[in-house]
Parts: sequence; structure tokens; C-alpha cells
Amino acid sequence: MSRKKVLAAACAALFLWSCDVSINRSRHLADGERSSGMTTVNGSIVIGAGCEVDGGCRTVNGRVAVGDGSRVEDLDTVNGSIVVGDDVTVDGDARTVNGSLKFGPGSKVSGGVSTVNGSITLDNAVVSEDVVTVNGDVRLREKSTVGGDIVIRNRGNVFSRIQSLDIRIEGGSVVEGGIDVRDPDTRVRVYISKDSAVRGEIRNAEVIRE
Repeated sequence: MSRKKVLAAACAALFLWSCDVSINRSRHLADGERSSGMTTVNGSIVIGAGCEVDGGCRTVNGRVAVGDGSRVEDLDTVNGSIVVGDDVTVDGDARTVNGSLKFGPGSKVSGGVSTVNGSITLDNAVVSEDVVTVNGDVRLREKSTVGGDIVIRNRGNVFSRIQSLDIRIEGGSVVEGGIDVRDPDTRVRVYISKDSAVRGEIRNAEVIRE
């Protein structure tokens, strides 16, 4: 084995050891426990109520679930949903590629929220930065707030047919920024209830006021 390969293998082993990475199994944190971070490859990450996680929670193939009243940092998965309970603080971003994201009442995300293939739902929750999706509906309910923009990204040349998405801003919810549809092949309908608002510009979307 060459010196470079030996060094790469050693670095990979050190990374796995230092990050406490699990392979082919889920990670669980019981109610009230604390962790410096949770990482796995093929498995879910389930965090109980009232927990403290001082590092990121990352998986490749699996969901991420956070119990009520917990405090966590970045939440990341590739193939899986992210479900955040009530009164949770996320000190970072919440991101998935193939999966939905849902945030319960009283929860706050200090960064942004994003997915490629999946819906995003905020239920009396706050996202300080942008909410981003490519293929998925977005719904803000019960006085939810987005501090940045809602962005529908361009699919590029991956898909050819025209698709339709719905964005619903209801129940006294507010988008402090705008709504930016960047894909010309995506038809977006924005439903805004009479007690809700989008402060910024709505671009390339049909607006329906209810």
C-alpha cells in the first residue's frame, strides 16, 4: 500500500473514531441526555425530549427526529425526513436531499431549512434564514415566521416536464423576505390568507389571496 493510501486510511479511521460514527445502525439519545454529536451512515437518529446535543446530527440513509424541548445543532440527512418536535432549538441548519421537513410549535431554527425532494411544514415555528426546496410544497401555519426568503430552486436538466407546487402562508404566518421561483418549468401557486403576509417580492408565481 502506498504512503498516500496509508495516510488516507489513517485519517478516515481517526475521523470515525473522533466523531463516534456508527455504521449500519441507528443512534438513540434517551430523554434528558447529552451528546457531543451523533453520526451514522445507514440508520436513523432519534433524540429524546429535553436533550442537549452540542454537535451536528448527521446520517446518510435514515430519518432524524428530535423530541420536545431539546437543543441541537445542524441536522443533516441525505435520504430521510427530519421531524422536529415542540419547543426545540436548532442552532444551525436543517437539511435533507430526499425527504420532508416538519417543525412543531415553538421550535426555532437559527439557520436555514432545505430539501430537494420533499415538503416543508412549519407549525407555529420560526426559521431565521431561507426556506429552500426544489420539488416539494411549503406550508406555514399558526403564526410561523421565515426570516429570509422562500426559494424554489432550478431543477436544471434533471427533469423535463412541467411540475406544480403549492406554497401556503396561513394562520397569521409571515415571510419577512420574498418568494423566489427560479425554475421556469415549475408552476407555483402561493396561497396567502388574509391574516398572513409576505413582506418582500413574489417572483414567478401565481398569488392567490384567501
